[in-house]
Amino acid sequence: MNIFHVSETTCITGLHRGEAGAFHYIFTLFHPRLCFFANGLLPPSIETTAEDVVQEAFVKLWEKRTRFQDLDGVRAFLYLAVKNACFNVLKHEKIVARHRGENAALPEHPVVMQRLLQAEVTEQVRLALARLPEGCRDVLQLSYFEGLRNEDAARVLHVSVNTVKSQKQRGMRLLRDIMKEPYWRVLVLLLVKCFF
Repeated sequence: MNIFHVSETTCITGLHRGEAGAFHYIFTLFHPRLCFFANGLLPPSIETTAEDVVQEAFVKLWEKRTRFQDLDGVRAFLYLAVKNACFNVLKHEKIVARHRGENAALPEHPVVMQRLLQAEVTEQVRLALARLPEGCRDVLQLSYFEGLRNEDAARVLHVSVNTVKSQKQRGMRLLRDIMKEPYWRVLVLLLVKCFF
């Protein structure tokens, strides 16, 4: 299911009806960012993984699927479920650590907020990059995400340095246009729903 061609109404209606396709759409849309979010809250030293926590959040979503009116509500629910589950795991680890004579602390509110913002922004940039023409996408990936200089990117892509420069300019312009969509307003609403 292409995540760019499903209307929100269709998705929410399908979720209410228990349609696997609608649930898969939501899973595909939110799973990567929720794992990124949970990975930032759970230390690698504990048994429970981010994947476990995120899977449980999706189980809860399925159980409560008829309660949601829009994808913003689904998103807020999933982030809150993941945050709460991570905190429960960390509280348990804190008790275990105390019995071993060690010290463990829960992440502070600013750390949680920072990780949520990183997860959302990273996912939105990834989705926006996927909408770019292949040449622009490849240049931006190599230049900004892999840190290659223009000359090195040109060598990897077998194009001229001028082509890299023009694709980079075009890609950034297109990316800015894509990111002007009402995403930032949605992010603010999400933060309010999740934490305030």
